[in-house]
Amino acid sequence: MAKTTAFEDIFLAPDEPAWGDERAREEFYRGSTMALCATMYGCYAIAIVAAATDATLVSLLIFVLPSLTSLLLLRYCARRGIDMQTVLKGFPPRRKRIAYATTYPLIAAWLIVFLWRTLPSDSLPQSLLGAVVGGVIGAAVAVVVAKLVRRRSAAQQLPEDDSFD
Repeated sequence: MAKTTAFEDIFLAPDEPAWGDERAREEFYRGSTMALCATMYGCYAIAIVAAATDATLVSLLIFVLPSLTSLLLLRYCARRGIDMQTVLKGFPPRRKRIAYATTYPLIAAWLIVFLWRTLPSDSLPQSLLGAVVGGVIGAAVAVVVAKLVRRRSAAQQLPEDDSFD
């Protein structure tokens, strides 16, 4: 296992003799990953309920929590030299569709409930229409940027031509 910082060592405890064998530690880390995923979905569900009960600030904070944990995970992997973009590209499209199909509806539901409870009732239809149009435009821009990044990274990975000295 790679060298850990003091902060990581508090949570990971990689050298703790209580682990016994490597398998126990590996299974614990896998279980922690499953718990993290379940917690992320739970945060979205709780954020929806909080927004519906007019606890908008609490709802917003709970909604942001999964993003912060994901950023922490990506930063940890980057510090360990793991290119998550490459790893995630290797997953089959079916797995990606499942992740999107289980996450995006929760995000959309939270956004709808949050806006419904925070905006004045007379401006709600126009605001929702604006949110939908903004979302479509944002998604289109994200697709274009992703294609440009893919092309650029593919062009950078081309093998060098043979050079004759």
